[in-house]
Amino acid sequence: MNILIWIILISVGLWVLSAVLVGVGLFFKKDLGDRAFSDGTVVRNYELPDWLWWSQNPEDNLTGDKRGWYWNIYMEGRPDWWKMWVWSAWRNPLNYWKRIKTGCDIREHRVVKICGDDYVRDDFENTGFQILLAVPTAMHSKWYHYKPALYWVRRWGSSNRGIVVQLGWKIKLSHNGATYVDPLDYFKGWTLEPQPFKDIS
Repeated sequence: MNILIWIILISVGLWVLSAVLVGVGLFFKKDLGDRAFSDGTVVRNYELPDWLWWSQNPEDNLTGDKRGWYWNIYMEGRPDWWKMWVWSAWRNPLNYWKRIKTGCDIREHRVVKICGDDYVRDDFENTGFQILLAVPTAMHSKWYHYKPALYWVRRWGSSNRGIVVQLGWKIKLSHNGATYVDPLDYFKGWTLEPQPFKDIS
């Protein structure tokens, strides 16, 4: 129990530190030129300075998802610096460290269900509970090569909100045998997401 408490405290401390440093790093962001979203819009793209490598988002940089949903719809009308800070410091904190350095490479693991439902997501149709485990395929693996995941979603009555608890690595049963064009997609990061009143509509 003490180990779990320390893990939570360290994670929260790193998140707070990262949030502050990302705010500072935005003053020194690197210009990557234009970026075209899949919705056809074009924005100026940036990434954090090299000394913030652990918070870098190597796939989406500072301007959100490929569709442009985050930049053009979810954060419509907000200042660019706020969009970039929320994306890197709040929605995807410590992205490179959580996903690449300590993430789960699904090419080297097999995802098994310990208990619960096969598929759980933050929406009305896929509420439920599951515990998954990514088991390393290599022999003589250490205990820390095993990557657990807990996912629980429960809707509050007939409202658009529910309790969402996601702890551990962002793994799914569908990752077994999955293939991707972008090698970064094989890395699944970890999360600590206890949200008691999240919009799941």
